[in-house]
Amino acid sequence: MKMRKKALVLAGHGSHISPQTAEVVWKHVDALRAMGVADEIAAAFWKEMPSFHTVLSTLTADDVTIIPLFTAQGYFTQTVIPAEMGLDGALTRREGRLIRYTRTLSEHPYLSQVVRQRVEDAIRLMGCPTDETAVAIIGHSTRRNPESRKATEAQAAQIRALGIVAQVEAVYLDDAPEISRIYELTSAPNLIAVPYFLASGSHTTLDVPGELGLELGQTHAQIKGRNVYYTSPVGIDETLLEALLELAREAGAPLSESKSGSSWDCFPSAGFGEFVQAVQQAGVMKFGQLRVTLSEIRLWGDEKADQVFRDPEALRARVRENPFRSLATSADLPEGWRVPVSSADQLCAAVETVYPGAIANWAANKQGRLEINTLEMTLQRQTGNYQKLKALDESQKLEIVGAVCGGCVQHPVWLDGQSPVGCLPCPEVCNHWLSHALEKMT
Repeated sequence: MKMRKKALVLAGHGSHISPQTAEVVWKHVDALRAMGVADEIAAAFWKEMPSFHTVLSTLTADDVTIIPLFTAQGYFTQTVIPAEMGLDGALTRREGRLIRYTRTLSEHPYLSQVVRQRVEDAIRLMGCPTDETAVAIIGHSTRRNPESRKATEAQAAQIRALGIVAQVEAVYLDDAPEISRIYELTSAPNLIAVPYFLASGSHTTLDVPGELGLELGQTHAQIKGRNVYYTSPVGIDETLLEALLELAREAGAPLSESKSGSSWDCFPSAGFGEFVQAVQQAGVMKFGQLRVTLSEIRLWGDEKADQVFRDPEALRARVRENPFRSLATSADLPEGWRVPVSSADQLCAAVETVYPGAIANWAANKQGRLEINTLEMTLQRQTGNYQKLKALDESQKLEIVGAVCGGCVQHPVWLDGQSPVGCLPCPEVCNHWLSHALEKMT
């Protein structure tokens, strides 16, 4: 009997503003790859690359487990991810592939344990009487899905039931009651604010503190006569990794035993064979802005690449974070770095780290089997704000193509069906395009 090839996908939100939002996902992807618990391990995002919709095409595995890295069942876990990935529920069978979709972290004991720990640590650090202390559990929520607030409410109820503080309230970034109302809803002189978010992204470093009245970087302040302590978000602890594995196992994922490997291992591998063969034939191959040989990758034309990177995390940080490049294929890769490679797999993994998903699209296009999704097809999957983009006329579309696609190494095949020599194909409109278009219409 043929052994099934296994894949894990960690699905997160991502951000156009802050690298930290997706960083928590990449951190665990790197760790899982080094552990070798599946043959292929990938990240997927709403705001970044690879997207929810395209990530499955980067995998060759026939048994795929998707873990949503969200703190609650809600709009993204119940509507967006299933629509983008074509999921039927907890189990989907499609074209010989079995796709498992796990529960969210809110349904695992992990987050409740962390929330309680955040509160108890804050009480100890503040040295305040518990009967003079209130707690705010701060969730995101959305008015588009009433389910999304329930996890935050449940966390507040659990802390309330413990009886360790005088008052506990749930407030929200994008729902009612709003975060700023916590000063009306509670009266205790001491207030502990726990952001019920997974990452130290723009919401937890800018939006939530701003609504509380904290200045940038502040975690402790006097606000409206109250002694306010702002904790770390709940998803940045090392123990999150084991919770993810437990969710996968619970969904039936046939995980391999953990080993001590390399974070260059277990990359999504669709198109890797074709890519290596092309590099072998060319000797030196230009791929987007990259100069690719069998021994290293670097920026094309950069002869002073003196900074050497030997692991995906460091490489990703260099090409993604300073300054933040939320669109991995934007034509502004920084200079001065190179990655020496010792195997064909590592070569592909290094390129995949810079351009997630690009090798799979390149190979599929070369073989004439690239699945192209027009703007109209993409909008048919949308149920939220992007529905407004159906009103775009041709001149508006072309204007946005010039503004967004003009600064990208990929060519918008989704627009014209053409794939010029030397360009990487873009089979569907990206979230950057959609977001920019929405801004132009409002």
